[in-house]
Amino acid sequence: MLKRFIILVLFVIAGAGTQGSLVNQSNTKSPLLPPFVKGGEGGLENIVVRDDIGRKVSIQIPVKRVVTLAPSNTDIVSALGMTSTVVGASNTDDNPLPSYVKRIGFINPSVEEIVSLRPGLVMGIYGEDMICNRLEHLNIPCIMLSPDTIDGVMHDIRLAGRIFSANAAASVVGNKIKGKMDWMNAKLSHCKTTPRVYFEIDASDPSRPFSAGRGSFIDSMITMAHAVNIAHNTNTMWPQLSEEYILSQDPDVIILSDKFDINALRKRPGWSAIKAVQTGRVYHINENLVSRPGPDIINAFVQIAKDIHPEVFEKW
Repeated sequence: MLKRFIILVLFVIAGAGTQGSLVNQSNTKSPLLPPFVKGGEGGLENIVVRDDIGRKVSIQIPVKRVVTLAPSNTDIVSALGMTSTVVGASNTDDNPLPSYVKRIGFINPSVEEIVSLRPGLVMGIYGEDMICNRLEHLNIPCIMLSPDTIDGVMHDIRLAGRIFSANAAASVVGNKIKGKMDWMNAKLSHCKTTPRVYFEIDASDPSRPFSAGRGSFIDSMITMAHAVNIAHNTNTMWPQLSEEYILSQDPDVIILSDKFDINALRKRPGWSAIKAVQTGRVYHINENLVSRPGPDIINAFVQIAKDIHPEVFEKW
């Protein structure tokens, strides 16, 4: 439940301040909904796929109408050039979508609203088991995507390519990510140190801020960047760390969302003694990049790696 809560917090924060312009009318070419095709019509093929939590889901492909319950899922659909298939999306979704797209609650999406859109597929995230189960009892397939690594994101892109019969587009997107990963790994092979990193997700309670622990995509990116995540050995994916623990770990680098104030962090009692604060190695990262495990997550990795190892990227 904590992982679900933190993911919801991240996505809601990521969508904050953008809801006044959620639909970009200049990018919509047609007000017409994508066609509703009954099973067995239009050359549909039945396939069985396994989603990120291991559920087997039967889907008729290519999907013509999809509801995406998280911005990261819409990011994948959009990257494949399949935005025209979206008939419903989260009300925190800031992707440019056609004007006919129905906005659905993110935290408590209405099953009735989803059913009324007659989707061929619903794309959810970790923690939406109850919604997916209800939809599948109504013969509406639902997959949950919850990648925890960049390789996992690439897997989900390939899966979406198969579902939307957009394999060529999925290959193009995947190859771009792989190319950037290869370039990054070549740079990082020259690292001489393994800095200690503290990644702060939320500090609404500064005495017990949320961080990213083992099993999170943030933890995997820190590890790939030849660094040590100070929250890696905690017992949960999204732990609350005590100030005493953070101070005792004395991180070399601190990274936090650009929604939060670096100066406020520096002024916390005792934090001026932390090496990262003393050396000025406290960095912002774009909230949308790090909170949405979709095609742009590679850009989050690039920024994290550059913040951790600026000497490598300056030299090479």
